[in-house]
Amino acid sequence: MGGSQSVEVSDGGTEGYHVLKVVQEGSPGQKAGLEPFFDFILQINGVRLNQDNDELKEILQASCEKSVEIIVYSSKTQGTRVTNITPSALWGGQGLLGVSIRFCSFEGANENVWHVLDVEPNSPAAVAGLRQHTDYIVGSDTQLQEAGDLYNLIEAFDGKPIRLYVYSTETDSCRQVIVTPNSKWGGSGSLGCGIGYGYLHRIPSKPQSASSNVTSKSDQMPIEVSNL
Repeated sequence: MGGSQSVEVSDGGTEGYHVLKVVQEGSPGQKAGLEPFFDFILQINGVRLNQDNDELKEILQASCEKSVEIIVYSSKTQGTRVTNITPSALWGGQGLLGVSIRFCSFEGANENVWHVLDVEPNSPAAVAGLRQHTDYIVGSDTQLQEAGDLYNLIEAFDGKPIRLYVYSTETDSCRQVIVTPNSKWGGSGSLGCGIGYGYLHRIPSKPQSASSNVTSKSDQMPIEVSNL
């Protein structure tokens, strides 16, 4: 994994490239410790990435098989770090980094999480393997930007499976969870679990983050992404 240290970005902007997934173990992105959903690439080789253009892609192509320095903001630790990553066409997977990204602002990124509270036995949430109090829903194949988005998604998919991306404080990693909401399962709600949103339900800040590996396939209201 690439070495890292705390660093400041001086331009005051909040834009960058959001890492949506690390495709597989062994990718340059995974080796550099990039975390899906939490990390935003802000700078590469001294170039601030504050515009949605081809600059990042061009730098990566010009630096293929060479180590480059990137500055990354983590919405989990609420800080930035500098690390090295080696773009490669030879690592055996898709893209030079093996990650999918989307240009956006990281302002308020730590707010868009849904805390899994009490899980009722034999409920759709329990069957899917959601763990109470230690699991946080951080994303889905449909973009979730506001508090009501997850609830609307659950309501719209009653009886149909949803792919969710869930962070666990127990393992400090993300995983995919397939859950099928069912308003007729025999208990309360469509999932059978409490969901907390807001300041008291954010992921506890950690001074240091570990890498995690998540794959996804977007098939409902796809988010515009680039594969690198």
